[in-house]
Amino acid sequence: MTAAHAPKGWLNACDTRALVLGRVLEIPLPSETDRPLTALLVRDGKGCPRAYLNLCQHLPIPLDAGGGRFLSADGSHLVCQTHGAAYRLSDGVCERGPCLGKVLVALLVQERAGRLFIKCP
Repeated sequence: MTAAHAPKGWLNACDTRALVLGRVLEIPLPSETDRPLTALLVRDGKGCPRAYLNLCQHLPIPLDAGGGRFLSADGSHLVCQTHGAAYRLSDGVCERGPCLGKVLVALLVQERAGRLFIKCP
């Protein structure tokens, strides 16, 4: 994988420096439906990049409900703004809320040549 080119099925998401702890990047994904699909790109507590589909596991709606707010106040969880479900950054497991124990859909992330690439679903 080069910085300028992503192989088929991979999305060149961003410069690796753009993703800092405590920040979530919402990345548009290709979709075969009229419904927009996005990935949430974050760094977990160890600094590892993680990507998840932006869909709550309680009801399949975007976690931010369109408001652009994804993180808990302390930055340790992705939070569904509609239902209050709180998902760990490290593995997407819901620790609080109506879908306790369910897991966000994870997407593969690769860091190459100063870029972050996401494997499209």
